[in-house]
Amino acid sequence: MESTLLVNLVAYSAQVALLVSVGAALAALVRVDAAGVRYVYWRALLALCLVLPWLQVRRYVLVPIADAAPVAFTSAPSLTVGAQAAPVPAAVTDWASLIGWALLAGIVFRVWRVGVGLWRLRRLRQTGTLAPACAIHDEAQELVRARAEIRYVSSGQPVTFGFRHPIVLLPEMLRGQSEQIQQVVLCHELFHVRRRDWVWVLAEEIIKAALWFHPAVLWLIARVRLAREEVVDELTVLATSQRRAYLEALLVFADTPSQAPATAFARRRHLFRRMVLISKETVMSSRRILVSIATMTAVIAVGVWCAVSVFPLTETVFAQGRAGAPGLAAVAGQSAAGPLERQARPITPENPIPRRTFSVTPQNPSVDASGVVVVSIRVVVDRQGRVAEARSAGIGARGGRGGAPEAVTPPSDAFAKAAIDAVRQWQYDPPADGPIAFDVTFAFPPGAEPRLLMHGTPIPGALAGIPMGPPPPPPPPGWATGALRVGGNVKVPVKTKHVAPVYPPIAQSARVQGVVIVEMIVGSDGKVQDARILRSIPLLDQAAIDSVKQWEFTPTLLNGSPVPVIMTATVQFTLS
Repeated sequence: MESTLLVNLVAYSAQVALLVSVGAALAALVRVDAAGVRYVYWRALLALCLVLPWLQVRRYVLVPIADAAPVAFTSAPSLTVGAQAAPVPAAVTDWASLIGWALLAGIVFRVWRVGVGLWRLRRLRQTGTLAPACAIHDEAQELVRARAEIRYVSSGQPVTFGFRHPIVLLPEMLRGQSEQIQQVVLCHELFHVRRRDWVWVLAEEIIKAALWFHPAVLWLIARVRLAREEVVDELTVLATSQRRAYLEALLVFADTPSQAPATAFARRRHLFRRMVLISKETVMSSRRILVSIATMTAVIAVGVWCAVSVFPLTETVFAQGRAGAPGLAAVAGQSAAGPLERQARPITPENPIPRRTFSVTPQNPSVDASGVVVVSIRVVVDRQGRVAEARSAGIGARGGRGGAPEAVTPPSDAFAKAAIDAVRQWQYDPPADGPIAFDVTFAFPPGAEPRLLMHGTPIPGALAGIPMGPPPPPPPPGWATGALRVGGNVKVPVKTKHVAPVYPPIAQSARVQGVVIVEMIVGSDGKVQDARILRSIPLLDQAAIDSVKQWEFTPTLLNGSPVPVIMTATVQFTLS
């Protein structure tokens, strides 16, 4: 058992204990005289406890991965990111393993007990004597409108089990009782048959086996079973009108051992409560029932909120970073999936990645790297086509020449931060069904401009053997004299006018599509003064230049004065 799983198990147990405590106190304060409402209430509380882990947002705990070992790409279709997580102390690991084995042993033992109980019921069925036809049995089956195979066994409690072919086992001593007692006992068991309670009994036994260590769950299941018996008591008395005979039947079987795992007809510890409920006729108005249900629902909702807030579940997120420094995810963006990413719709042919209408190329950080740094960014695009969230999805470095694997120094967190800063400025056409999430992968060659490697493909297993391509052509002499490159204190201007490119007919006929990267000079007035191609698609280059030169931006200010800046943009051409 992992230490995180153990911590979550303790937190979940505390949540259940708090929720059951609130539910028990509420049931004591709000008196509900209708047995059916009590049964539904306890069952709903049990179901709520079981689904509680899926009704809450986990708290993410960031664990930095030390960079004692190098990060490298190999020719294999996988990516090794960082070293292993910092080792957990041996004492913690041993305790977690010991507790895990103890819990597993308890589950195995409880399942074994259930299996033994089922085997005993099967043996009783084989050894029992088939009941002959008689008026008492026929009348009881007509009253309840349910039929089952009736057998007599030597001793024990009356028992009902089986789903497709239900069987009622009655002890031989019942034949010596009055006809009224025989009728009410058989009607009680036939009501269990009619309600198919055997299925719920088995489900409860499985829950008890899985959560045997939690006393609150065991207590809650006991309340569910008691409420079920109270419902059947009420149905039997109403059907037979034999209140006194029913009370006598409960006294007869109160001390008789039960046949596990079936529910006993009568138990000594429940005898007084059941007899009191049977002795008095309680009428609860519909209005009071509705008010009680509304009150209980509101209080239980508050209890759930308190439980998950006080004892939150956690999830460990490993992020690469330097030893003793914050992890990559903490430096470069979110540590885990944000709220919008968790709501993202899947990418399908009907809901593809939308067309990118504006993009900014990341700035290559002025840090030393002994190879090509590759960064994958998880991008979340909202319904309006804006990049609402961006976080690091992976970072690595590739050394050597010609794709040969070579160990390199782990890359700086600055690469991921530069990629996220650029991606957050991108704009897309509104997606068909947003929000959507996908990966964008950049390559940072040493001393050159970053390249967009992949758009919509996750980083693992997709980078082996990908060429970096030739470096961009040098700018002509005197180009961009006096302009400052965006980055650092020079902020990226905000685009105020966008003109979409006109798809050249010759490129459409040739079905040419792709991405053209343009470097442009934005003047101090916010208008594009000049542009040149960094990544060329010959049939599309001129259309991209013509489009970019019509864009307008807010002037970039440096020390309060507007200045011309150099920036890159990505123009994407996609055939419908």
